[in-house]
Amino acid sequence: MVLIFLKPLAAGHLEGIVIYYIRFDLKSSSQRITDGKLTMVPADQDLRAANFSYFPISGIIQALPQEAAHIIEVKAKQNAFIQLLEQKGLKSVTTVNYDTIISYEGCVQVPVALFISPYDDKNKGFPYTARVFFSPLSFPDQWESLRRRFKIKELIENFFLFFK
Repeated sequence: MVLIFLKPLAAGHLEGIVIYYIRFDLKSSSQRITDGKLTMVPADQDLRAANFSYFPISGIIQALPQEAAHIIEVKAKQNAFIQLLEQKGLKSVTTVNYDTIISYEGCVQVPVALFISPYDDKNKGFPYTARVFFSPLSFPDQWESLRRRFKIKELIENFFLFFK
């Protein structure tokens, strides 16, 4: 069994970042899935207080026994994030010209603990288990508008409490 802790790339200004926003967009057209796109970007440090929870994710990476270890690691991490987003992430649906895009959103804290087992002949792949700290959150460009809505709601509630 291989134990891997996935960390962000050690590029000068990214070293201190531990929270990342992840989003999976699943596009379908004429009731067929046509595209899937996983995005991962550094998140604002204001999210340190977000409601993160521990989630174990497991699956099998379809690969050949001689496939490079780092490629299997990347595939396992992507698969774990997609699976987690589909199960626990915030879901939104957008329709444009007969195309439907289902988006799943959230934030993860790194490093991610990833356990990859040896090649399994029966399943023709590498079984893995990932431990991820995850919080379902909306896209970063929406955070400011959500913060404003919360403040307005709070002011209205306080106003009505004044008259009680």
